[in-house]
Amino acid sequence: MEFPIKIREAQQSDINQICLIQESISNSLEVLNREIIEERIRNHAGTFLLASLDDQGIAYITATTPPIPSLRKWMLEIGDEEFISENAIILEDLAVHPDYQGQGFGTLLLAALKEVTRQQNRPGIYLLCEDELLAYFEMNGFVEQGIVEGERNSEFAFLMRWQNPYYQEEL
Repeated sequence: MEFPIKIREAQQSDINQICLIQESISNSLEVLNREIIEERIRNHAGTFLLASLDDQGIAYITATTPPIPSLRKWMLEIGDEEFISENAIILEDLAVHPDYQGQGFGTLLLAALKEVTRQQNRPGIYLLCEDELLAYFEMNGFVEQGIVEGERNSEFAFLMRWQNPYYQEEL
């Protein structure tokens, strides 16, 4: 029996579905506009993944590679500019339509991003998360690296890291 969920790189033709997922999340702190979504698909297609069920987008994950402006802020706050490898992947957004939350689709997308990290031979994935998501990311293999000033509504955020166990540093 084939599992009906499909995870693939997002394409420009998926923008409407991605916007619908985002609009459905009522507590979304930062709504991405179409231009930002188009730019992320163009520049980071390999790390912008869409999960679909019966050809309908239900969740997505988007990540990037350094340099990004907030990354430097994290490194300065942690006190070690070499702390985050410039070859790492930075998770920017994980969104699951409310009708599909709590069913493991976010975890499937994280697993797919981990596989991209392995295939691209990157040292790991970093993200900032708020307190209420700490246990979720820990359950998915992320380890707290420190606490930094939050960029959104919280006073602080946790810097989390998943380390690629297959990473081969180039000599």
